[in-house]
Amino acid sequence: MRWASVVSVACLVACSADKKNNAALETKPGAAIEPAENATNRPDGAAPDRSLDAGTDAGSDAATPRPYKHYDINHVLSTGQSDSVANGASPYLTSVQPFGNLSFDVGVMTATGCDGDGCLRYDTPSDFIPLVEGDEFFSYGVETMSAGLANQATVFARDWFAKAGLPPLRHDMLVSLHGRSGNTYWCLRKGSCNYIPGYLAPFDEALMEVSSAKAIAAAKGKTYVVRAVTAIHGGSDHYQKEHELSFIDRNDGNGMVGNYAEALIEWQHDYETEIRAITAQTEPVPLFVSQFGSWTDTPTSRIPVRQMEAHVRTAGKVVVVTPNYPFVHYEDCLHYSNYSQRRLGAYFAKAYQRVIVEGGTFEPLRPLTVTRAGNVLTVKFHVPVPPMVIDTTRVIDPGNYGFTYADSTSSASVASVALAGPDTVTVTLTAAPTGAERKLRYALNAPVPHACPGPTGGARGNLRDSDATVAYHTDASGAPYELFNWAVHSEMDVP
Repeated sequence: MRWASVVSVACLVACSADKKNNAALETKPGAAIEPAENATNRPDGAAPDRSLDAGTDAGSDAATPRPYKHYDINHVLSTGQSDSVANGASPYLTSVQPFGNLSFDVGVMTATGCDGDGCLRYDTPSDFIPLVEGDEFFSYGVETMSAGLANQATVFARDWFAKAGLPPLRHDMLVSLHGRSGNTYWCLRKGSCNYIPGYLAPFDEALMEVSSAKAIAAAKGKTYVVRAVTAIHGGSDHYQKEHELSFIDRNDGNGMVGNYAEALIEWQHDYETEIRAITAQTEPVPLFVSQFGSWTDTPTSRIPVRQMEAHVRTAGKVVVVTPNYPFVHYEDCLHYSNYSQRRLGAYFAKAYQRVIVEGGTFEPLRPLTVTRAGNVLTVKFHVPVPPMVIDTTRVIDPGNYGFTYADSTSSASVASVALAGPDTVTVTLTAAPTGAERKLRYALNAPVPHACPGPTGGARGNLRDSDATVAYHTDASGAPYELFNWAVHSEMDVP
């Protein structure tokens, strides 16, 4: 919530002088627009990775891209817990809107009376204003990832429209936030939880935001669509060991939620269903997820593994955009710094660009297969922009570049790790494994107790790709944020 005077913003489509190219846009908002046949499909202009067949590459090249549909206002809803509302990410950084991106006149956050359990009221907006940061969930202005997302998405879309041979469109984004500090999935989901009565349900707030935005857009004569939901979440469910999920009924009536992967799948389905009921849109509403990695109590966590499970199972409905170990944390060793929030927004924008604007699918750097010959494991990865790199400068080596091995009898451990090609790593164990439940883990190696998460401590690894994309916004030194794709936290079965 931000206290500010109302500023009316005209969000006009930037049409070129070429009336022939733009006629369909001027007369038919929401019309599909096909890119040029030989256009690239990556923010950095690199050629698509076609090194993997469609059967194993669940990602970038497996399906024909959907045509882009233009809308005047592209709404992204954001949810999650404390990092979603940017606890500790102060002072705020983004005080000027350089493009046409928007928030509500009440701010990016639409709830008031917020504390560590929830928020009391919905502050009904009456207009849009230029998107800047400085909202207060508690009592200080913060930098959420919202401006980083919207501004980077604008740059990616603008550049892609030009490369794809499309008319010079605008992609103005409205971002609104309905996260809650400390809330588990149970409290954030449709229906909410029953142990903190009297608070505004976050899911209900999201639908209020959609209704408000739709009405304001209609009053302005603007076309409107909800493009996506983002989630920065997982900590509270990690510390509860997914306990609540074992007794929460699924909203579809088919048993219990059970685990965090099922929770994410339900979450996306419920958002998409309820949003479409309000907007009557046919466009999908994917759930973009920042992979959780800020635990400090145990070496491993089930939450990031469950997040990747949902990503793989849903084929573009739940999308993991990045692990969080490359991001510097605030001094409390729990939350992102203000600069990391803005950088995280740019990573959300990378996935958003690929899925929403280009109409494709997004895959992070992740393992695909593990084979074994004696004590040598060969791991093949999906690499968005090859070659894969071992980087011990940007992320300090935690030992064996982040790889660990475990089985039922502790029959082996990792002896060495080496690159064996642009998309392959070999992991040599101290012996041929003999135990059951053999697992090769990556970045599931947090030092305990209480090591500060991030690139110098906590659960982390050293694998990244060679994506040279840099962000629109800059870090504290004035350098553009690097946007390499870092390998996700993962757990792999070993044969």
